[in-house]
Amino acid sequence: MITRTSWCRNVTTPQIGIIGAGNMGRIHARVLNNARALAGVADTDFQKAKQVSETYGAPAFSDFEAMLEEVALDGVIISTPTFTHAIIAEKIADKYDSIRGILIEKPLASNLRDAERVARILNRKKIGAVVSHSEIYNPVVERALDLIMSGNIGKPRTVVHDRRGFVQPSRIPSLGDVFEDIGVHDFDIMSRMSSGSARLFAQGCIQEGTYNSGTVLIKFDDGAEHVFHLSRQYVGRKRTMDVSGTKGTLVLDLFGQIIKVQDLDQEPLADSRTIRLPQRGATIKVYGEPVQEVINDFLKCIETGAKPRVGLNDGIAALRIVEAARKSAKFGKVVKIDVQPRSETSPTR
Repeated sequence: MITRTSWCRNVTTPQIGIIGAGNMGRIHARVLNNARALAGVADTDFQKAKQVSETYGAPAFSDFEAMLEEVALDGVIISTPTFTHAIIAEKIADKYDSIRGILIEKPLASNLRDAERVARILNRKKIGAVVSHSEIYNPVVERALDLIMSGNIGKPRTVVHDRRGFVQPSRIPSLGDVFEDIGVHDFDIMSRMSSGSARLFAQGCIQEGTYNSGTVLIKFDDGAEHVFHLSRQYVGRKRTMDVSGTKGTLVLDLFGQIIKVQDLDQEPLADSRTIRLPQRGATIKVYGEPVQEVINDFLKCIETGAKPRVGLNDGIAALRIVEAARKSAKFGKVVKIDVQPRSETSPTR
């Protein structure tokens, strides 16, 4: 029998266990191992957990509760199928008082009701929580939001979010529909540049019993509009944003981490120019791994009690838009929504 302290490393870095050793679980394991914070991995498919164990030397378990009982952990990462997120987070909060932080892969839950319930439990237990909307941690998004908030392109008017790729049909049931699986990233980004009353219209194509691609249009009462192209049946990978403002335009390549900046330049020969951008016509290149930044934020929250950049409130806000998109797509009607403004650090506790 493994004792609860036998795997604890003699370091001050918080020790983290991973629940779920699928695609994202393996990425988290690599990043945590580099930070000397990986203390265990659990998966109901023990062979997956064992593969991570053999790669990084952390103990493997077929049951997350066994890992929590046998390893001294400060926090856990939940990277299991979406419909299990809330159930697992609730069990941990109810049974393991030693856990100081939980990182939940996006989305926070499969539906708004479950998300709000798990948030209440985690808040009551005073467990710090990070929701892995990893694009918020992407340096290219961070830089673009800084340019927008600084007024460099004026007020955003039209924003096109394009997020397309391919997912094997066999994985779709574990990921949920396209709105919750990949839409949450862009819905969160949107709420950090546009907020207020709006109308939403969505439509989508169903595959394997769920929406696997969709288009969402959100028109704010102040005139700003956001268009979302979401697909998991696209050959290739596209993650781009095109932000048109009253003074200029940003074109983002979220994979390449490149921003192209241009002003409107409507009167290039005018004697008096009112449009001036610090990077007029420039290409900005940034570097950084979003998942690494997510982990850094998570470890900091455990160590210092700091508020995360993406917390429970952000996860809930994104799911409100997800459910509005589902309703609109199902009934073919416009849905009224109210988007609350987000910030880099949202209070969750």
